[in-house]
Amino acid sequence: MNTINVELLDSEGQAVGPPRYILDVAAPFLDRYLGPLWRQAEPPVLILMPIPGENNTIPGDRPLAYHTEAIGYILVEVVRSGRYFYHHPHEVAEVLGPGLERWMAESENPGKAAGYRIVGAGIERLVQRSTPIPKGVAEVAPYAPGEGPAFRIRPIPPEPPGPNSLEAFGADPPAPDWQGPGRTDFVRVVIDKALHDDLLHRRPFSSRVEEGGFLAGNIYEDRDRPGAYIAHVSAAVPAEQVGASFLHFTFTGDSFTLIKQRLAIEHQGQKLLGWFHTHLFPATDTLGLSSIDLRLHFTTFRIPWQIAGLINLDGADRVLRFYVRQGDDMALCHHQPVEKGDRQ
Repeated sequence: MNTINVELLDSEGQAVGPPRYILDVAAPFLDRYLGPLWRQAEPPVLILMPIPGENNTIPGDRPLAYHTEAIGYILVEVVRSGRYFYHHPHEVAEVLGPGLERWMAESENPGKAAGYRIVGAGIERLVQRSTPIPKGVAEVAPYAPGEGPAFRIRPIPPEPPGPNSLEAFGADPPAPDWQGPGRTDFVRVVIDKALHDDLLHRRPFSSRVEEGGFLAGNIYEDRDRPGAYIAHVSAAVPAEQVGASFLHFTFTGDSFTLIKQRLAIEHQGQKLLGWFHTHLFPATDTLGLSSIDLRLHFTTFRIPWQIAGLINLDGADRVLRFYVRQGDDMALCHHQPVEKGDRQ
């Protein structure tokens, strides 16, 4: 059996002390992110993905540079009773960072460590399979200090939403005990019942790759709660021309062009409320959107009230949740199915 290890490196790229088994280094992340249940499941599988990540340097007083750049992500797979307990990719630094920090704290001479890398049989073959640079792509050099573009782009602010109320939709406010950590009343979601039932029971979703698309409907200022909103979701349009793969679900420029066309033709008067996608493992109170999902939302859906729908797939069981940005994180929104139609 081939063993994959992690090495600490000095500034010359030489190993500092003996390597450690990758799962031992990942254990602090698994404890923090998945909780103690992962230790009761089958041993986790960490699948190295030959796709470059954005930045896998471990920050801190003594940053650790990453020296296996072609392996940018680790797919964390945990199986319990023959079914996925967790199955999702993370950047290497996210999975190994907590363990490396602990390793440094235990080291007799942490000052020598300046980097880290993944080593083991088969790593070279994975590196050679790394995603090539597509043809026709030009490298764009960053601006020098003090320089900038000779033009400015000013975003057009969205039209202010009109007022509405939950009562007008026949919806009830959340129960008094609904609020809590990780939840928000900034946006309350009402979703057409037929669409709600479709997403939870009828719509076919892949059990192998994440799928998703765009949420359409209307957004209103909540006349009963100044500064808050009501999002009425009436359509969940599968995205076309997306980057759905074994890594994660992403949008392309063409997918946004196509959704704009569909909104203009098939969903006239409706707005792009946000997006939705699937996770291929059961929902828990602690596992919502991943770090990759947050990055996609923050960089793509910039209007404060835009929401992210998440559908967890567990065999025939599904759980639907909605999230909205709150500071540097995403918080859970209350949602309720309603009979179809806008009411003002």
